Amino acid sequence: MACYPSLVEDALIGGGTWDDEAKLLESSHGWLGASTSTLADLPGCFMRLRTPTWTQAQLKEAIQAVVTQRMRFTQAATRYGIPKGTLYDNILGKTKRMLVLEEAGLSTTEENAVLDFCCQISVSPYNRRTQKPLWSILSFVEGIRQKRDPHFRFTTLSGFRWWWAFCKKHSIVSLYFETRPDK
Repeated sequence: MACYPSLVEDALIGGGTWDDEAKLLESSHGWLGASTSTLADLPGCFMRLRTPTWTQAQLKEAIQAVVTQRMRFTQAATRYGIPKGTLYDNILGKTKRMLVLEEAGLSTTEENAVLDFCCQISVSPYNRRTQKPLWSILSFVEGIRQKRDPHFRFTTLSGFRWWWAFCKKHSIVSLYFETRPDK
């Protein structure tokens, strides 16, 4: 069995550092492209990080528009010039988006009650649709949960996150869209 020296040994034997090794690797593979470390070494080349074209106030307004069902993700992203992924991450979190279902703690029977309350179920269970507003669905869910935990309440954001995950889990298409005039 052949024994290959580790990268640490290579760096130590060659007298280089990890940084030198990485730069060598980057420059020897054209498909890797120029890295920030290579560009930073070039005189007169200043790395400019792109600043967002939107402000924190616009992000907050876009989040509010989505969470209150005045706009969908794509509409808010387009209107406020915010990348849709950024909007998703700021509203739903970056990871474990379905974990919120466990936090609500509904049993299978309770989830079925929510489905019966909010969905028009066609012949196929994969075509669930709802036209109910989010606030009415969350009120219904809170009523179910408060039988076990009288202090249970959704915040606007946690309620939206729960509804988003519930729709994903049960293949629900929410057709509700608040149609009040823009301010």
